[in-house]
Order: sequence, then structure tokens, then C-alpha cells
Amino acid sequence: MIGKTATPALAFLVLDVVVGVACMLLPPVVMGFVGLLRDVFGVLVLPFSFLFGLAGWSSDLSTLSSVQDGLAPQAGGYPLYAIMAAVLLGVGGVCSVLACNTPNGARVERVAAPILTGLAMIMAGWDPGLIVLPAFILQILCFWRPTLAFSARG
Repeated sequence: MIGKTATPALAFLVLDVVVGVACMLLPPVVMGFVGLLRDVFGVLVLPFSFLFGLAGWSSDLSTLSSVQDGLAPQAGGYPLYAIMAAVLLGVGGVCSVLACNTPNGARVERVAAPILTGLAMIMAGWDPGLIVLPAFILQILCFWRPTLAFSARG
């Protein structure tokens, strides 16, 4: 990358891919932490559940269950999909950077980047897929402007 400059569109694409990877990986991590927290509190409350029942208090930890149910219903069920989607999105971002650095070559990377990003959008679902939609559009525009230089100056 000696003598190459990064365009604002390339910087935006890299930033969008990084945010997309974070948004794909964060819900399973949070859901796992909330599930672990619910299990730990369930074990801690277990010896006192009989006393709570006699006092009329509920010890079913319904608050943590409602937090876990309200975050993202599909996020905790399939964490492997989120990991695979994040890997596909990261590889698509790397392909975009490689294709932008060699505008006359890297045709395979230029074709692979939107395909991998599209697969990641499908695997991640509707909400995280919309976050990486600008990166997907920039990767498609890379076919016409390989350097991602959209300014009117030469």
C-alpha cells in the first residue's frame, strides 16, 4: 500500500463492516451472559426458595427471564450462525480492501466481496443485515469505480 491513499468511501466501508461484525456478535454474547446470570441467581436463591414461598414472595426470577426474552428472540438460539455471518462479513471486508488497493487486478476479490457480504446479511437476519447494507452497496459500486474514488477531481 505504498503510495496509495484511502478514500472516504473505503474508510466508510471498513467502518461499516466493523460495526456490522460487532452487531452480529454482540447479541449472542449478551444472551449468554444473561442466561449465565439467571442460572447463577437461580442457584443462589434455591436454598431460600422455601422461605420465600412461605412469605409469599416469588422466587422464579421472572425479571431476568423477561430481559432474556425481550432482547432478541433469535439471537440466543443460533450463535453459530452469528459467528459464521461475522466471519463471512469480515472476509468480505478484507476482499474489498484488497480489491481497492489494486484497481486493475483483483477481480476475484471484487466479485467475492458482495457475495460474501450478501450471504452474511442473509445468515444474520433482517436487523443486522440492514446495518451492513451501505457496505454491500459500496461493494457493488466497486465494479464501476474500483478505487472507490467518487470525487469529481481526477
